[in-house]
Amino acid sequence: YLTFEPDGGGFNNARMSLETVVVMAHAMGRTLVMPPSQGIYLLRKDRDKQRVHFSFKDDFYHMEQISYEHAGLDIISTEEFLKAEAMTGRLRNKTSGEVIFPPNNRTDWDGMDPKPLKEYLRDVTLTPLTWQPDSCIAAFPSDDGPEHTRELTDMLEEIKKDFPGYRKYKDRPTDVNAEPLERLKEAVAGRVKDLCIYDEEMQAADVVHFMCYHKMRVRLLTHFYAFLFFEDWKHDLWSKRFVRDHLRYSDEIQCAAARVVAAVRSRARSRGNSTSGEFDSFHIRRGDFQYKNTRLEADEIYKNSRDEIPDGTTVFVATDHQGKPWFKPLADHYDLVFLHDFKQELEGVNTNFYGMIDQLVASRGRTFFGCHHSTFSGFIFRMRGYHSQKKELKGWEKGEMHHSFYYTGKNEKHVYEHYIPVHSPIYSREFPTSWRDIDQGIDELWIDPVLLEHR
Repeated sequence: YLTFEPDGGGFNNARMSLETVVVMAHAMGRTLVMPPSQGIYLLRKDRDKQRVHFSFKDDFYHMEQISYEHAGLDIISTEEFLKAEAMTGRLRNKTSGEVIFPPNNRTDWDGMDPKPLKEYLRDVTLTPLTWQPDSCIAAFPSDDGPEHTRELTDMLEEIKKDFPGYRKYKDRPTDVNAEPLERLKEAVAGRVKDLCIYDEEMQAADVVHFMCYHKMRVRLLTHFYAFLFFEDWKHDLWSKRFVRDHLRYSDEIQCAAARVVAAVRSRARSRGNSTSGEFDSFHIRRGDFQYKNTRLEADEIYKNSRDEIPDGTTVFVATDHQGKPWFKPLADHYDLVFLHDFKQELEGVNTNFYGMIDQLVASRGRTFFGCHHSTFSGFIFRMRGYHSQKKELKGWEKGEMHHSFYYTGKNEKHVYEHYIPVHSPIYSREFPTSWRDIDQGIDELWIDPVLLEHR
């Protein structure tokens, strides 16, 4: 089994760690145990009117359907896991060897304080504390056996003889199907010099548990594609396609966003701003964001965006700032619309899902301006990267995006117009390796000739 603790930050931090553990569970051949439903930072709106405890298994994603569709990935709930393993006496304190049962023999932890459960799981599982994304990458060999693990460690030792900086790969991406040594060079360039190996001890453990404990600096605050390296390039691209195609938001969230997108496009057409219904978009983060240099005033944001977004354009704004007067310098030039302008399209939707809906709507803008360092904006950029590949937009061969910007200043504004390899700080933005050429090799996959015949 693989158990884990959701990241304690905002939803998008938790989303990043979820993507990582899902791909790891598949790579390790372990059953993934989903945490119980619980409160999530900043997702506790209107607690007296609607649910404020959420499960990553059922509420944000269709994890049960994902498990059903993929024979190599089993996903169960914490309650199912505790009934099968803990209550049958199969979990033991890893120091004393004594059989330990869950606190108060509880198996249903939905809506409960998760702290006692976390402490219990830490005591009865293998917790790989050295698997820290800022110091190593988790490497998976192309085959079983220690000799294949040695191939990876030998590669890394070879790389250390002339360790590359990440700038070597700016605008010069490594081919996605290059030899493992060349791909590993770019993967570690300028950041880590160690591998996290899924060794015999971890393989033998019945339960591997990934903690989120800030005091010990144990946290999977990273992108799956930045932390996990697959020796076989086909495994690497499969994992990226899997996250793109299956770890998407639930139908309720997707459909609500589609209704809003349709309404925004209708507005743009009716106002004569675009015969095709095109609109542009912003994500403006104000709130409790710790990066003060991103807290530009609205007139500064307009100055940084006016060369890319013509006056009069319909612009959708995803934001955590509620005061409309603050947006006046933008509204003087653009036809601004916000999610709360589309109450009819959002009828019956839990307001705690509005952030995800904001992301989906903003991702469909013709031109997008996001907030630097924001993982919320980051995911919008990644979705736009997926769209750019599908539509083969300008620069798509190198993973470039030429209509996606940061509004915070000249130094960051144009970063997505270039191929930039993964580098620190990893969590605060997305990188083109997550979307660039990830459909490479699909035509080489085996297809059942019977199904092909009946197309």
